[in-house]
Amino acid sequence: MKILILGSGYIGSEIAYEFSKDNQITCIDHGDNFSKISSKLKNVKLIKGDILDHELVKNISNEMDLICYCIGTGGVVNCIENPDHYKKINIDDFKKLLDSIENKNCRFLLLSTTFVYSNSEKNFENMQTNPDTIYGKLRLQQESILMNSELSYTILRMSNIYGHKNFWIRKFDNVIDKFISTGFSNKKILLYADGTQLVDFIHISNFLNILNQIINQKFQKEIYNITSETRQSIHDIALLIKNIAGKKYNISIQINKNDSSKKLPNIPDASASKIKNKIIWQDYQDLSFELEKMCAKIMND
Repeated sequence: MKILILGSGYIGSEIAYEFSKDNQITCIDHGDNFSKISSKLKNVKLIKGDILDHELVKNISNEMDLICYCIGTGGVVNCIENPDHYKKINIDDFKKLLDSIENKNCRFLLLSTTFVYSNSEKNFENMQTNPDTIYGKLRLQQESILMNSELSYTILRMSNIYGHKNFWIRKFDNVIDKFISTGFSNKKILLYADGTQLVDFIHISNFLNILNQIINQKFQKEIYNITSETRQSIHDIALLIKNIAGKKYNISIQINKNDSSKKLPNIPDASASKIKNKIIWQDYQDLSFELEKMCAKIMND
C-alpha cells in the first residue's frame, strides 16, 4: 500500500515507522524533525514541503492509497488563547488541503478528538455532537468538511496519546512528557489551572495496533472513538509521577498550580465499544506501569 503521511511529529513519525515495514511511505513536513528521525525511517521518503503547496500535494497524492493527517491542530488551551490561528489551521488550511487532492480513490484518515462531544454523558459515535470547547467545535467542523468532500474517509476521535515506542523525543508537546521532563530536571510540575480536569490517555502501542487493523480492514466512511475509557484528573497524573520519583529515585518533586481559580474542561467521556466490536482490542499495561518505564528512560537517557 502507498501511504502519504502529512506531518512528522510525535504521532506521524511513529505511524511512519510502524507501517514502513510493509508499505511504501511518503511523508510531507516542514522538515524540522527530519534530522532526528531519518536514521530510523530509512525506508520512508521524507519530503520537505508545505501541505498547502497545491501542486506538491496534488502530484504526490495521485499515487497514494491512503493519506494520514497528522498535522498539529492545537488543543483546548491553544484554541482558547489563539482561536484565529487555530481556525486557520483546522478549517481554512484543511479546506485548501482537501482541494489539492484530486485522487478520489484514496482514503483519508483524520485523527480527530473526543472533544467534539459534550461532557454531559457517555458519548457514542451515533449521538449528536455538541462540543463545549472552541477546540472541539473547530475539529467537528473539520470532520464535516471531510465528510462533505468526495474522499473516502475514516475519522478517529482520539483521547490523548502518550508513551514512546520507536522514538524518544521529549520536545513534543505532550503533557505527560512535560511533567516527567520538568519534574525530574526542575523538581517542579506546574499544573495549568487547578488541575482537577479529567483526562483520558491511550498508549501509543495500543493506538498503533488499533490503527494497523483499521487500515488493513479498509474501513470507509466510518467514525470510531479511540479511548481507554478511563478518566482521571491531571493532578492525579502529576501525583503518580511525583510518587515514582520519590520512591524509586529519591527525587522530591513539587506540584504547583498555575492558577487555582481557573478550571479547564474535562475530556468528554467516550465509549470505544464500536471499534472493540470490529477489531481485536489489546489492552496494554496500566498507566502507572508505563509512567515508571518513561521515568526510567529519562533517568538513563
